[in-house]
Amino acid sequence: MTVAQAAASRKNADQPAIVEYRDVRKLYGDFVALDGVSARVNKGEVLCLIGPSGSGKSTLLRSTNALETINGGTILIDGQPLPTGATDIRKVRQRMGMVFQSFELFPHKTVLQNVTIGPITVLKLSEKAAEERARAVLQKVGLLHKADQYPANLSGGQQQRVAIARALAMEPEIMLFDEPTSALDPETIGEVLNVMKQLADEGMTMIVVTHEMTFARRVADWVIVFDHGKIVEQGPPKQIFEAAREERTRDFLSHLGWNG
Repeated sequence: MTVAQAAASRKNADQPAIVEYRDVRKLYGDFVALDGVSARVNKGEVLCLIGPSGSGKSTLLRSTNALETINGGTILIDGQPLPTGATDIRKVRQRMGMVFQSFELFPHKTVLQNVTIGPITVLKLSEKAAEERARAVLQKVGLLHKADQYPANLSGGQQQRVAIARALAMEPEIMLFDEPTSALDPETIGEVLNVMKQLADEGMTMIVVTHEMTFARRVADWVIVFDHGKIVEQGPPKQIFEAAREERTRDFLSHLGWNG
């Protein structure tokens, strides 16, 4: 199967992209973080971004909801360029849930309070409605029984699942994950990945920066390999992990001990 044939077989490939990157460039001084990146994300698919640290994956993800300002090219959400005005950017961000490497929970608030604060302050839900929604998403991530606990009393994996619940409480159309398991102990990584797989199975559109190759191989619909700010290769996970066309992709996977 050619790259074009594979792209045509992607989930919802016959529909307009929910996110599209056109020749995106990002500079930090003289350092080129993104060097003409063009790609698309289809509604309902899981896109995994893989590659060496510092290759541009997280920069692209953060640029998607304007946490980073690009220096060239265009990012389109539902066919519309990412806005520059603060009010319009906030509206776009409300459509996206983002989960970072660090959990960024409020330590002085309970789990329930951490999850309800967004719906109350941003979406203007009543406290009762926000609490009902929060309990539902905490149930989804398996932590309803921890609703009255404080973050310090939770494991890293539990804190990250609360962070996912907090994002889900805003009812986003797209979930962005920036290496969500990189700060976790090995024994807690699985519980976070299981929640992410559940979201994927339910049809959530997801862009995931990850070093968890097994997750990318099993859950992704499409995989993009980055190196030095450029896309080295992209395709369905079976191709990337079992029949990579580019030597740089094969070298990267080999260094991770990936054997298919």
